Amino acid sequence: MRAVMLAAGDGGRLGAHTRHLPKPLVRLNGRPIVDYTLEAIVAAGATEAVVVTGYREAQVHAALLALAPPGLALTFVSNPRFEAGASLSLRAARTACGDEPFLLVMSDHVLSPALLHTLRGRGAGSRGRSFVAADFSIAHSAPYIEEATRLAVAADGRVTAIGKRLEHWSALDTGAFYLDPSAAWSAVDAAPEDCELSVIFAELARRGGLFAADVSGALWYDIDTPEDLSAAAGIVPAYRPTGVAASAWPVPPHAGPPPRPYADTPTRP
Repeated sequence: MRAVMLAAGDGGRLGAHTRHLPKPLVRLNGRPIVDYTLEAIVAAGATEAVVVTGYREAQVHAALLALAPPGLALTFVSNPRFEAGASLSLRAARTACGDEPFLLVMSDHVLSPALLHTLRGRGAGSRGRSFVAADFSIAHSAPYIEEATRLAVAADGRVTAIGKRLEHWSALDTGAFYLDPSAAWSAVDAAPEDCELSVIFAELARRGGLFAADVSGALWYDIDTPEDLSAAAGIVPAYRPTGVAASAWPVPPHAGPPPRPYADTPTRP
């Protein structure tokens, strides 16, 4: 199984944290943010990761080579236009993706192994379909939801719309996808060259090719700002020494409302 990880952005909204350090290497509870992502994709069965880099890419290369778990091969692809839309990073990965379905993840989204395991399971059982990991529990603060990408989902699981300003929506986009290459690259070709990823996935949804994989209850957090980093520190499990199984992640205490649920097995409330 191959995973594509987008790690090219400059993380400017994190301010001083990314002035001299690429965003994936900013520490969260003693670990680089990207370390959680690497662990999760391996737990989901990935044996290869295509990593798209840009900002301070030499630092990202060196760190990921040191952090990569045994059995995970890394391929680095450069996006020199990393200051533009994230579509350019996805386009840069195309030649390294092959013809098999693949996971798409963001290096600044903390994802639990349970989330990606569920996402892959839904994708593997549905040939020719693409899936977005969708959180229907909506157990986030109002400011967080305001920043998040929203999903409108039909009764049959099809995503009918995606975007940050949807008035009628069912779930939040966690930033993880299982993509059928034929349908996904066709949507990429139909979208503007320089755009946000939501434009591409809105096109895939318009064609009826994007479905929701319910990961409600599984831990995830999108880190964009210093406030996000601080909030995530109270939600994401603290530093775990190498060699401790992912299933041994502790359930962290939550400080203040609203609590963010965490479970090894995602369930819809």
